[in-house]
Amino acid sequence: MKLRGFISRFWPETLVGQLVLLILGAVILTHVVLGLLLAEERRDALLSERRGGALARVAAISRVLAATPSENWRDVLRVGQSPQSIMRLVDQPDNSLPMSDISYTLSDRLNQALDEPVVPARVHVLSEDDCRAVEEREKKDRKKHRDDDGDRHGKMHGRGWPGDWESYQPGHKRPRFFDHLDCVAAPLMQISVPIFPVNGDEATTDDDTVSTGTQNLDQPVIWLEARINGVAPPPRVVLQNILRIAVSAILIGIIAFFLARRMTRSWAVLAQAADRVGRGDYPEPVPENGPIEIRRAATAFNRMTARLKRFVEDRTRMLAAISHDLRTPITSLRLRAEFVEDAENRSRIIETLNEMEQMVEAAMTFAREETANEETRKIDIAALIEAAVEDLAETGRPIRFLGDGAPRVYPCRRLSIKRALGNLISNALTFGDQVEVALKPADDGGIWIEISDDGPGIPADQRDQVFEPFFRLETSRNRQTGGIGLGLAIARTAIRAHGGEIYLEEAPAGGLLARIYLPPIAH
Repeated sequence: MKLRGFISRFWPETLVGQLVLLILGAVILTHVVLGLLLAEERRDALLSERRGGALARVAAISRVLAATPSENWRDVLRVGQSPQSIMRLVDQPDNSLPMSDISYTLSDRLNQALDEPVVPARVHVLSEDDCRAVEEREKKDRKKHRDDDGDRHGKMHGRGWPGDWESYQPGHKRPRFFDHLDCVAAPLMQISVPIFPVNGDEATTDDDTVSTGTQNLDQPVIWLEARINGVAPPPRVVLQNILRIAVSAILIGIIAFFLARRMTRSWAVLAQAADRVGRGDYPEPVPENGPIEIRRAATAFNRMTARLKRFVEDRTRMLAAISHDLRTPITSLRLRAEFVEDAENRSRIIETLNEMEQMVEAAMTFAREETANEETRKIDIAALIEAAVEDLAETGRPIRFLGDGAPRVYPCRRLSIKRALGNLISNALTFGDQVEVALKPADDGGIWIEISDDGPGIPADQRDQVFEPFFRLETSRNRQTGGIGLGLAIARTAIRAHGGEIYLEEAPAGGLLARIYLPPIAH
């Protein structure tokens, strides 16, 4: 639940945001999947390139050593050193190192580069464990060499070369073979290449001389041993790939944002038109453009708006026509009632005809309210309510306005809202001794208008019925005390035409609380 709440908190609510997020997610996921699929191939290619370069370099140095007099070998080795590699000359290679499939493959490549020497070169790929084992063994060898240095110095070994030619040159301090190499960066590559001098001169040391002219050329004079660091493949995720994904996501996100906003612009126009229709306005037909789905929705909306407008107009015209036509027979009946001889019956008939005429007048007023085509304008609804309350208060009516004085601009039909407020306030003044009108903001951005009184109120089971036309709680049928029964119906019709609603509740003072809700404006 926490993860779902965290995701929903940052999930975009707009269609544009969700489309952009969907496209960016697809792009990033594609980059990641392709990167994972190509990572192994890239690693293998770079690894092969690095190993091949190291083999070529060692092969070239071995050729130089073979063509160089022995007194210059030290200079050749010094030139061949690098932060990632170290080389030395030994009389015998270390054949105890393990050989793997990749070792045999690399050895074959090196021997081909050396034109297949009589004694083949060997390449070992050392893991971290192998590297540490070799390092420990060499530490022991160095300690043993230090102990035996006095006894072995100046003596010939094997074919006349010292055990470590570079280390036992007079005046030269033996180098630590792993000083510049890190076993943590394994795998390392150890290469052993035989050196066959190509000249006939004697190869000499400072203490001894060995004639290469009589040397058995089936055996190397000495071995070049090199250890290469940095032959491991690069990591899968590097800064360059992250930057590439970020730049691609930014560019595609910008393009997707403008395309998505262009596609959804028609939806915004359609939403605004639907909001206006819900408020009783009938705007111009919505432009039928954009994607085919939006065009179909706009076409259906325009047809619905036209049919709804015709239905409302036909109904209100019929109501107005009926009300108008009833006035003639009512007038005729009033004239005939004057000739009734019984005074009591004549009075009752005339009273009934007067009541019918009042109802017809109210019905015509209701119909005119429905058919009125007042233009919607932005007004300060707080100023409108305050002015209406002040006008009534100046006449001595017990009413007051509760507001913060801040302006609240709201698009509406001014006369329609004013008539609805007038009906509700008149109803409150008729039954209450004290009336209060308040204006409050709604949580969703709309407006609440509250009209409360301290009168008898309305029973909870009849609060919905009072909005029905010609329904009255007062049964005397006296217009002065009960009215016609259209005031609340006209008020609710006006408010609903703006997309709002009227709610009747019990007031804190025990009377009636009429709450008008006007919805926020769709943008």
